Amino acid sequence: MMIDTNLNKPLIEKLARKNILVVDDEGIITKTLCDLLKKAGFYADASGDGFDAIEKAEETGFDLIIADIRMPEIDGVQTIRKIRESSRIKNKPDAPVIFITGFPDSFAASEAREFGEVVTKPFDMKEFLSVVEKYIQ
Repeated sequence: MMIDTNLNKPLIEKLARKNILVVDDEGIITKTLCDLLKKAGFYADASGDGFDAIEKAEETGFDLIIADIRMPEIDGVQTIRKIRESSRIKNKPDAPVIFITGFPDSFAASEAREFGEVVTKPFDMKEFLSVVEKYIQ
């Protein structure tokens, strides 16, 4: 009996897509980045704050996390620290991180560089996608 692999093609394509989490307290930023990533063939999920991102990261494995540095309550660096602590407890690998910020010279931005790359807002979308692709191969 031959199996028609075309029946599973959408599922196979979905499973093969890289899973990216976008964390930013500005909804327009998360929507814009998620739309851009989806058009580029990635699966993108959005979080409006660090606490939600931590929960999502514990539930779902992400291939890359894009996080704003400055957010209320818990900033992007603290969010990534907590996600990585949880990953280590569960023996899961750390996802690479791209931080986005409008304040590249801040202490938080220099702290963020310890965990991943920092991209300054506003940024060119094509250049941003090339940074994403560098980490998601």
